[in-house]
Amino acid sequence: MTFLILIPLLPLLASLMLVLGKPWLGEQGHKIGIPAMALSFAFSIIAFAQVASEGAFSIPLYRLIHSGALVVDLGLYVDQLTVLLLLLVTGVSSVVHVYASRYMIGDPRYNRFFAVIALFTFSMIMLVMSNNLLMMYVFWEIMGICSYLLISHWGERQASAQAATKAFLVNSVADVGLGFGVILTYSTFGTLDIQTILAEAQSIQGNTLNLFGWIGLDVPIPVLTLITLFLFIGAMGKSAQVPFHVWLPFAMEAPTPVSALIHAATMVNAGPFLLVRMSPLVMLSPEAMTVIAVIGGMTALFATLVSLTQVDIKRMLAFSTIGQIGFMIMTCGVGAFVVSIFHMLAHGCLKAFLFLSTGNALRSVGSHGHEPTSFSLHTTSTHSMWSCVSGAVMLACLPPFLIFSGPYEQLWMAQGGASAKWTFWILGSLTVFFSAMYVMRGVLMLFHQPLSTGYRGEMGKQALQPRFFSPIHLLGILAVIGIVGSLLLILWSWFAEFLSPVMGLRTAFIFEGSSSGTGLPLILALVAVAVGGVAVGYLSLTKFSGSWFQQSEMGKRWYVHFLNKLYFDEMYEGYVVLPTLRFSRWLWRVVDRQVFDALILGIANVSVVTAKWLWRVVDLRGIDGVVVGLGRNSVGMAGWLWRVVDLRGVDRVVVGIGKQSIGIANWLWKSIDIKILDKNVNRVGDQAEAAGDMMRELEPRTLQHHLLVMIFWLIIGILLLFLFVL
Repeated sequence: MTFLILIPLLPLLASLMLVLGKPWLGEQGHKIGIPAMALSFAFSIIAFAQVASEGAFSIPLYRLIHSGALVVDLGLYVDQLTVLLLLLVTGVSSVVHVYASRYMIGDPRYNRFFAVIALFTFSMIMLVMSNNLLMMYVFWEIMGICSYLLISHWGERQASAQAATKAFLVNSVADVGLGFGVILTYSTFGTLDIQTILAEAQSIQGNTLNLFGWIGLDVPIPVLTLITLFLFIGAMGKSAQVPFHVWLPFAMEAPTPVSALIHAATMVNAGPFLLVRMSPLVMLSPEAMTVIAVIGGMTALFATLVSLTQVDIKRMLAFSTIGQIGFMIMTCGVGAFVVSIFHMLAHGCLKAFLFLSTGNALRSVGSHGHEPTSFSLHTTSTHSMWSCVSGAVMLACLPPFLIFSGPYEQLWMAQGGASAKWTFWILGSLTVFFSAMYVMRGVLMLFHQPLSTGYRGEMGKQALQPRFFSPIHLLGILAVIGIVGSLLLILWSWFAEFLSPVMGLRTAFIFEGSSSGTGLPLILALVAVAVGGVAVGYLSLTKFSGSWFQQSEMGKRWYVHFLNKLYFDEMYEGYVVLPTLRFSRWLWRVVDRQVFDALILGIANVSVVTAKWLWRVVDLRGIDGVVVGLGRNSVGMAGWLWRVVDLRGVDRVVVGIGKQSIGIANWLWKSIDIKILDKNVNRVGDQAEAAGDMMRELEPRTLQHHLLVMIFWLIIGILLLFLFVL
């Protein structure tokens, strides 16, 4: 299993190689990033097969902290939820890398771009595979930093710099709540290991915390509710839920590959993933689930209505992403966690395709999605127009059959509960209606607008519009929908069963009889809802729309409100940004300049005055006076010693000692040297001469004596020889 560490390691190594090898790589960053992501995707497929056959497993890595009771072990946890997200993240990131290799050609920061998106993908992978909350929180923050770098990739443009700053600040504020959630979770459970927390959550369900005790109020709040709400605040920031949604539309200033990666595979999916990962704990707090469902529903409805009024294609896609993520959050709030993940996977694949294909589509029609002031169906051929509308109507009428079929409904009801059922019906109907509006409005805006000047034909005539639908297209779409629908009917039950261990439940899905759990009259009613959505989308862009809005003051008022996104940005600007800036300026003028600067200047003035006093009184009068006095006394003492002691005393003594020494030396020379030493020398000389004379007299006698001794011993030797021989 340890080889699966390569899933996050390969993107990290690619990022490091691109950063360290920047001088010699040139525009070759994609040759490192694409293979790394492709291999990571391949290993994710292996992990999926391993989990499907053997179940979840853990990969321990390193013990980060061991201090008393606090033990934090870094490791990877791979279960059913993890492998599904790994397939989405690595798969979409691989496609984005390939797309970016052509999209970013000529960019001066080509390798830097690939290094950051590789690090971005690595942080999302590690967030998905983390086995403890601290590790998840760290990579949660790294992902936020990477999003800032990617959104500000073209930072020389003021709009990009401001969008990156807004995204970073909004997410940082929301991440404070996530940090509190992590701290409160550790203080409650004594551990940060996710699986241990989920296993012990049931045992502390009744525990409460007096959050307002510091102000004297006794308001006990369930601990699990606080933990869930704090974690959800972090999820609101990353997933752009109201009121933290304001950063995502401005993130469109990033290059298109970044938009696809943020909207489809990373960042915005982190919020629903966190709620699903902690689902056994979330389900123990009905109050928190209510808050989650309400905020998710409000976000979905708000973003959907705003997207209908946007005139820029990328902004429209951004608000549609906010709406879809809000829908996922709301499904978590009503306990339909399986539906949330299913929706996330489908939305990720679709949104990646939309973002990566939007640029080519806009280029082909010569427009950037700006809504024309007057729209007429006579701008294109009748055949092209009716084929397009027919395809849009057919595509809009398919969701009722898919959403309200038995298997999907049972996926929604996996956790049970009346709230889930009613929410499912209400949201399903709204989804059918607004999806029909999306399809019709998008088709008409994108493919049947007047072309820009660069795409006009000869003689100034408008060139022929490309047809989105044709009979062949319709047959192909029907065939694809039929095949996909059949596969979904077969695989939906397996999908719910596959994810049920993550939810803490084992729910068997057995489908018998008809695949639809809804009666034919209700299906027809929902088809009528879809047709109504098509009609509204059609009328909102035709020549009838102007007269309708002109006659309806309410319609014009609401249109302006949603066109301006309910003035959330203006409210932030008026009630958050400007007051903060004014308060900062007040702090600068009053507190900083009048208090701190005055205090510092006062301290400086006191210090200067004190230094002057010390210099005049202590230094000049005290230290300098003492030093000068000592110097003068020393000079006087030295002069007195030279005059009195040296000249009169020492010199006299030295001269006297010298004279006495000379006298003693003369006396010794005269008395001892001449008289005594000379006598002794002469006496020794006389004795030596006498000894020499004596030796000369004794020398012949000594020689004779030696000869006699030798002759004696020679005779003795000869006698002994004869004795021994005889």
